Amino acid sequence: MLKDVSGLVLIWLGIVGAAVTLFAGLLAPLDMADWTWWLVQNWQEAAPFVWDRLAAGLGVEVPASLVPPLTMSVFLILTGMGVGLRERWARGPSVVSHPALQLAAALTALLGIGYVLLAYPSPVTSAGSVPPDAPLAIFLAGATVSFSPPIAGGGNLTGRLWFMLLGAGALLALNEFSKLALQLLPS
Repeated sequence: MLKDVSGLVLIWLGIVGAAVTLFAGLLAPLDMADWTWWLVQNWQEAAPFVWDRLAAGLGVEVPASLVPPLTMSVFLILTGMGVGLRERWARGPSVVSHPALQLAAALTALLGIGYVLLAYPSPVTSAGSVPPDAPLAIFLAGATVSFSPPIAGGGNLTGRLWFMLLGAGALLALNEFSKLALQLLPS
């Protein structure tokens, strides 16, 4: 029972985190209701803080343009791990079944990709910038790792991705309804 709950926690942590990350990248500050602005502002301050602390341990800097794809990749991997954990629990033991080992392998792969991109950058036009394809490469690597059999197993990760999109859509709809309600209420 506890394994089933831990899989659900990982799935929903990944779904909510990915939905908020996706939503935070969709809107300009002028298009947001007050509560949405608070959510996005705090999310966009917390994510770089976490990545800066992790990168400081490795002795590198994480450019701001890499924070969203790194964050999204981690939440995709968490969702994949939750799906894999639940599927393995229903199926029985497998060779790589320990979630901490899976998380460590996935994060090591992401950090390795990020380190290679930052330590050996391709030629760019200005100092301190990242290659234009680095955010996409990191996002695709995270998506690939999250769908891989050692992480997701034979579980249905695609259904959980729809929840991420529905979550971002629900936040967008609530934002628009909030703005409409403020316009309709007398001041």
